Amino acid sequence: MSIILEHAGLTDSWGIIHPSIDASQVTDPLQALQQLGLTADSPLNTWSAGKAHARGTLGKRLDYVLYRQPNHRGQDLPSIRVTDIKAVLTEHVPGQNYSFSDHFGLEATLEVISAPSHTSSPSSELSDATSTAVVQTLSNCFRDSRTRSNKELIVFGVSLFVILAVAVGTAWLPHAWINPIFIIFTAIMSGLATTMLYEGFIYGNWERRALTNVIEDLEIYKKGREHLRSPQSVV
Repeated sequence: MSIILEHAGLTDSWGIIHPSIDASQVTDPLQALQQLGLTADSPLNTWSAGKAHARGTLGKRLDYVLYRQPNHRGQDLPSIRVTDIKAVLTEHVPGQNYSFSDHFGLEATLEVISAPSHTSSPSSELSDATSTAVVQTLSNCFRDSRTRSNKELIVFGVSLFVILAVAVGTAWLPHAWINPIFIIFTAIMSGLATTMLYEGFIYGNWERRALTNVIEDLEIYKKGREHLRSPQSVV
């Protein structure tokens, strides 16, 4: 979200209307919904109440209303101002005992101000702190992906060994009625082995390549900014 707000020059409507609220002081799920905008995994939502109670959380903030001012470039263009934002669809479906969705909704009121405003366009540059934090997060994701892939490939190897063992063991079955059970078990293990091979090898490698590309792009971006700020780059 920091990348979206900084690099795309977007403004978070909720942060404008509900600024500087200490989340550690919020202990009630209704207060968390109304003041912090925790519209996902809320204990008040019938679809996610079990997950929220199991994790002991008041919800997550995953839903946003973002806006960006027009790029004036010297022109007399209107500006945008958010005047209100609130959580909606928090009640149950009429006549039912369940929520409308697993996420509550957001309703924002944006006002178009016709008076010209020549404020400069927001910078699209990522701060050093944000880019460093993103690189660290993606690096952790890379390590987690590699660990997960190794575990999945181990499961694939074990599944393959079990399938071979069962195939060999069918030659010594004492009763014919056991054979269908072995066939069903082999089919289940084959599906598990195929899934683990795909997840651990094909998808795992694709995921890590994508993470590596983003990390490298961010590192190049950081080095470029450092070079532009260095005294040697000033003519």
